[in-house]
Amino acid sequence: MMMNRYVYLYCYLYLLLPLTIFCLANFNLFEEETRLIRTLLNESKYLKKVRPSKEVIVDIRFIFNQIISMVEKEQIIVTNCFVDQKWKDPRLVWNPINFNNITWIRIPATSVWYPDTFLYNTADNAGFLLPQDSQNMIVSYNGTVFWPLPLAQLRTRCRMTIKHFPFDEQTCDMIFGSWSHTSSLIHYQFWENKPEIPQYVPNNEWKLLAVTQSIKTVDYPNWVEPDTFYEVNFTILIVRKPLQAIYNTVVPALMLTTLTLVSFFIPFAQEMQIGISIMLAYSVFSLRLSEDVPSQSDSVHLISLYLTVCMFFSLSAMTWFAMVNKLREKKRLPYWLRWFALDYISWIVFARNMHHKAVRAVKLEDSKISSATPSISVVNPLQQTTTTMNEIQNSNSSCFEHDLLSSGASAAAPLLLSKNQPQASIEKSTHLTAPTLCNAASLNETVTSTTRSPSLVWIRRRLSNIPLSSLSLSKNGPSDKSSNNSPNKTKQSYLTKLLRQSATKSQESLYAIHIYNRLVFLIFFSLVIFFNIYTWFLYPRTVRTKLLDDKFQWNCFDEFRLQIVNCSDMSKY
Repeated sequence: MMMNRYVYLYCYLYLLLPLTIFCLANFNLFEEETRLIRTLLNESKYLKKVRPSKEVIVDIRFIFNQIISMVEKEQIIVTNCFVDQKWKDPRLVWNPINFNNITWIRIPATSVWYPDTFLYNTADNAGFLLPQDSQNMIVSYNGTVFWPLPLAQLRTRCRMTIKHFPFDEQTCDMIFGSWSHTSSLIHYQFWENKPEIPQYVPNNEWKLLAVTQSIKTVDYPNWVEPDTFYEVNFTILIVRKPLQAIYNTVVPALMLTTLTLVSFFIPFAQEMQIGISIMLAYSVFSLRLSEDVPSQSDSVHLISLYLTVCMFFSLSAMTWFAMVNKLREKKRLPYWLRWFALDYISWIVFARNMHHKAVRAVKLEDSKISSATPSISVVNPLQQTTTTMNEIQNSNSSCFEHDLLSSGASAAAPLLLSKNQPQASIEKSTHLTAPTLCNAASLNETVTSTTRSPSLVWIRRRLSNIPLSSLSLSKNGPSDKSSNNSPNKTKQSYLTKLLRQSATKSQESLYAIHIYNRLVFLIFFSLVIFFNIYTWFLYPRTVRTKLLDDKFQWNCFDEFRLQIVNCSDMSKY
């Protein structure tokens, strides 16, 4: 029984003794570290506000982490990054043997000296890289002080070039340097030869293409000392991902342009309403872009030019709609325009059937007139209206000024006389009809009744173009029935020919206007297709990337592999 107790006691002491020794050692280590810190930070030997040496060499390392946002209106970029610094402080050197082999210690950051590194191109008043009370600096036994600054959010000014928006590349600098120490007091150098991006977080709007770093000395003439300052530049090259801008702006603008093309196939009133609505929509898009994109006087971005051209398309289409509506009302085109449209442009716009329809219309009109001409005759009482006709001829009223070829549909309206109408009524109708021919409605009714009734005779309003010899009218009445039939037939054939030409020209003019409208539509459609293909597919390939700029030695970054790669192995984007 006693043996068992001794065995248990021995096992307990065997397990407890190493733990006791380890605790005592750690306690001694803690005591030694405390003694070391008190020794190093003795106020009689160490002053944290005094520079460690005459010239302090500060190694700086910039680790880019994330693009938070780009405030384009204010031209400010907000980024997350790590800025690490290290330097040597001869006052913080100790012998590890005297302090239980301690080689590294942690000292509160506010208890030791640190360089006054400042972000020169800061966009606010938080440019100094200041340590916090909760931060520590790591000090080595040889006096090297390592200051790992926690993740810092930097707001820097970034001069933007928006000429190629939304295919623009932006170069943004983060410039660091001492605020009060010249290059003879603090000498900056890079911790590593190449920048590292080990934990980069990709952005949804901007793509990181490359990074570079450089150091230069700058002379400030307004400084009190005749010395230079070191500037440490960390430059990033980013390119915009254009999908969001194209989807929010370009796609609606393209739909409005398509709606402009559709307006060619709707009535005139609706065309103008749609055109005005499209112009207002383009104005809204322009205002929206002006709120997001910075305004620059030296260049205009691509989307603004695109919207301007689209607005010009819509304005041109509305102007064309007004012209076509005016031509449709007149129903008259010059001969060379009708000839050029029906014989040549109809082949280009695939409207050759228009020419065939015009030819068939002429043949049909000829057949109708030829079948109706033999049954139409004018009796002798027409000769008794010579005085009335001469009065109408010489009156030169405003209702008879225009010729049939230039006065539109109103000039083609004839004066109708029934072959069974008595002489007195003919004379009366002649006197009563002449003053009332200015009314457009009565003219249309006259044309309609004439085409339907073969018993009516077509007589031109203006009789000045008809030879007076063909009428052979006298005040004393007819002398011979056979001699009067020949002039009447001559006049009748002449009027029939003019009527046929008028109807044919009106029909041909409508066909020609339709062909020209289709030609303008095809021209607009081709321009819209070519303009969009060039703007969104060909133009981005012509933009020269800044990766080819010899001014910088870029270190390209691949977002898919999240590592630095050779720029020669990397495509443009």
